[in-house]
Amino acid sequence: MKRIIATLAVLTLALASIMLVSCQSNELVRSDHSVGLNGGFELTAAGYPVNWAFGPNPESIESFRVSIDTTRSVEGSNSLRIISTQDDRTKASRSVRVPVEPGGEYRIAFSVMNEGCSLRVNRTVTNAWGTMHIRSRIIASTWESTAEWVSFEEILAVA
Repeated sequence: MKRIIATLAVLTLALASIMLVSCQSNELVRSDHSVGLNGGFELTAAGYPVNWAFGPNPESIESFRVSIDTTRSVEGSNSLRIISTQDDRTKASRSVRVPVEPGGEYRIAFSVMNEGCSLRVNRTVTNAWGTMHIRSRIIASTWESTAEWVSFEEILAVA
């Protein structure tokens, strides 16, 4: 009887491991927490900006390309260029989580040039472990093309 229970436990563990592996996200992430936020896209690894995640993985789908643009930028020498040639699937990118202190104010600022696609930028506040959304807000949204850089800014007051 103990042998059957041990065998079932091993099988259950194996099935749980297979399910966990199959549930991994289809994101491409290049991270190095020692370099800070790198919001200016100046640091790259294998052609992708450090401390950003892209989903679906741009290397797994031809209609989604992510690259560094060195010809058009607002600050620094690089900007992020995202090209999507299919509208049927949402493409997303996200930065690393930024720890905040209660009572603090944080400036969120960025510039966007949008050529022929819809764009939405969300700011999400989560708990310290990143497991629960406390609040979320759309801070930029547009369906219109822009031929020039458009700047957005928000001051986030943390309660």
